[in-house]
Amino acid sequence: MILLCHTIFVTTESTPTGIERALTLDILRGRYPVGSRLPTVRELAAAHEVNPATIQRVVSRLETRGLIEARQGSGLKVLDPSERGDLSLVPYWLEATLDQPERAAKILEEFLEVRRVIATRLMVRHRGAILEAVPTLRDAADALARARGLDALRTADMAFARGLLRATGNVIALAVLSTLEQVLEAVPSVAQAMYAEPKDNAAAMLDVLGALMGDDDPSAGIEAAIAKVDAATIRRFEASMRPRKTRRS
Repeated sequence: MILLCHTIFVTTESTPTGIERALTLDILRGRYPVGSRLPTVRELAAAHEVNPATIQRVVSRLETRGLIEARQGSGLKVLDPSERGDLSLVPYWLEATLDQPERAAKILEEFLEVRRVIATRLMVRHRGAILEAVPTLRDAADALARARGLDALRTADMAFARGLLRATGNVIALAVLSTLEQVLEAVPSVAQAMYAEPKDNAAAMLDVLGALMGDDDPSAGIEAAIAKVDAATIRRFEASMRPRKTRRS
């Protein structure tokens, strides 16, 4: 039996983007359980002090993300985001679980693993095209080593990764990279964890290029270089959440 959910969690944000973010986080945090119904469009509009057309735009976005299903006469049914959600939910998943260090770290670990596996396979397959871009990629690695501040570090890192993936011509891999970029912008603690030791990031870039240029089968070398940075990122990210959890206990 599907339960009706009458409680409305209200945000002070009244823009479509702000309301969408609040409802997304409420669903991911379980405030609106899977299988329940969101309040009606009119109820949400009244609660957030906006017109129904604004809420209807929000509803369309939530449907696109795979969070709800809107049917005439059946209301707004909450779907299981772990089964129906798309990649755009990754930053929200991390934000929603910042008070659950192990779960948040697991989500980040799974996302980075998917990115790493895709990137490794594509780099091996398109090795020749990437090697033609080595001078530019080396410059990007040098820029990361010299960068100061999170914004500059992220920009240099994304320039290197985008250069690699652009050489493969795979638009889906670039979409995954764009999702990572959104994570780094939306959840600063992930960026801080990833770029805590910029020299390690730059060294990993050079290790990737070295594997591509020197190994008969570069797969292991590429994945090991990326995995080392990923493991350190996950460890630091989880550690950064522990004090928050302790203070609340």
